[in-house]
Amino acid sequence: MEVVTEVSESEWRAFLDGTRGSNVFQSPDMVRVYRKSKGYRPILVAAESAGRLRTLMVSAVVSYTPRRFSSLTARAIVTGGPLGDQDAFSLLLAAHDGMIGNSVLLTQVRNLGPPADRTLFESAGYRWEDQLNFLIDLRKGEAALLAGMSKARRKGIAHAERAGLDLRDLRSTDLVAAYRLLQKTYSRAGVPLADRSLFEAALEELGPSGHIIPLAAVLDGELMAVRLVLRWGETLYDWYAGSDLDQPAHADEWLVWQVLRQGIREGCGTFDFGGAGKPDEPYGPREFKRRFGGETVNPGRFEKVYRPLTLRAAQAAYKAWRLLQ
Repeated sequence: MEVVTEVSESEWRAFLDGTRGSNVFQSPDMVRVYRKSKGYRPILVAAESAGRLRTLMVSAVVSYTPRRFSSLTARAIVTGGPLGDQDAFSLLLAAHDGMIGNSVLLTQVRNLGPPADRTLFESAGYRWEDQLNFLIDLRKGEAALLAGMSKARRKGIAHAERAGLDLRDLRSTDLVAAYRLLQKTYSRAGVPLADRSLFEAALEELGPSGHIIPLAAVLDGELMAVRLVLRWGETLYDWYAGSDLDQPAHADEWLVWQVLRQGIREGCGTFDFGGAGKPDEPYGPREFKRRFGGETVNPGRFEKVYRPLTLRAAQAAYKAWRLLQ
């Protein structure tokens, strides 16, 4: 097989259409989003045989360091990949390692489903980590989904209905206010947030094709909560969410319910909640997600560290930064 770093968009889309497990994160649409976003650099590696695309992987090299891209903080994130012929995965991973060189601290493969064979990654130097997630089956319909939620979650949604929340599609003119809510949420969690250009690019590139569902819960004309959900085929992927804890209207859970309802109306089959942390470690968002019901799964992730000493220094700096938030 021959490794390539450029693929025609028509060939790329045909490959995704015919490949099990294809997803928005491995699409040319998402690559265009990354190219327009500060702190992001997409990398494509693929393998061809007999003139046919056999396997493909997209990573996003991410650095949240202000003003410049820094190899001291950068990491490569592969969400939902690689795809295609598993026999070529080791070839792709080796090619990817060679391309990123010393520009990142680590590569993390965030699985969207349990891998068929961990040894394909472990033999390439990747370490397995358990990572939980919740999947909600939208084919059950609204009544069954409500019945499967916790009593507290149903009460919160009912309270929000009585409070008079309105649902609105996010527009580009809403991005300043929406980003402010995201900043509040990520600051509370002590987690760095992507630059606003990521969300601007997502609306611009994914909006026309329907690959993003950007929604807001509004009360008296003011944004109470926002949620950006990605769509690929019949699957919805929870991507980014933000809210103001000062608001008493249960806007967060109400907005998730509106996403589920919209997915049902549009014929979607699955809502992927986007991660619930390691099973043996506390993780605040896990309880919020758990109360919506759904199936607990462990797709896990793989991680390969290239510079352990630098990574430890970066982790120490990150812990210090979190204490200041």
